[in-house]
Amino acid sequence: MSLAIPFRIESFDELNSTQDLLRQRLEAGEAVHGLVVRAARQTAGRGQRTRDWHSSSGGSYQTIAIKTPTALAFKQTAVTVAMAIGLAEVLPCYGVKVDIKWPNDLYYRGKKLAGILTEYCRGHLLIGVGVNVNNQVPDAAIGLRGWNLEGVHAMVLEGTRRGLDLMAADYLADLYKNYDLLLNQQLELVNAKQNYIGIARGIDSSGCLKLEQSTGQVISFCSGHILRFNSSLCPGN
Repeated sequence: MSLAIPFRIESFDELNSTQDLLRQRLEAGEAVHGLVVRAARQTAGRGQRTRDWHSSSGGSYQTIAIKTPTALAFKQTAVTVAMAIGLAEVLPCYGVKVDIKWPNDLYYRGKKLAGILTEYCRGHLLIGVGVNVNNQVPDAAIGLRGWNLEGVHAMVLEGTRRGLDLMAADYLADLYKNYDLLLNQQLELVNAKQNYIGIARGIDSSGCLKLEQSTGQVISFCSGHILRFNSSLCPGN
């Protein structure tokens, strides 16, 4: 699917959000297939669940629009996971081995490096990717310090192409095992305003997180927010 896409790039010094600008253009009737919108900084960048994404100068912030076949069923969790795997497969080629914190974060050396936001609008898939490079980051995050920003932009597009190729794959769960930050760890997840604690057992074929309860029952969650995992759930922490 991705090989035939001729990416074209528009760059801006500042935007509220690359994701929002592409959606506005799409809703205005513009042809946006293959368009990549980049911003040197975002004043209202956002991640999953409309959470703010810190987007100061020095990071890589871009959104890609892809027109999808009408027969393609959009399963947001699977698409997001496919994009994360695509990036996780490409980054080691540049010396960066990352893990995936379900469903949309890439972790490097135990800290958050990048986030992914996928949305479906008017027959198009919008894929937003933010990567910390030389921008300011919180204590729990990390950046690719000293890296060439244009090189990171290109690396993200390469990973996106790989993710698009994986969207229809029936072996996502097997690939995901290689990058699963949460595998076999105890975690707390919030879904539909309810909290669940259990052991992460990978993902299913739809990209949904499998959580083993204390009873031994395994429940799949296709959405939710990881509150805590690993040592943060241990007694005394």
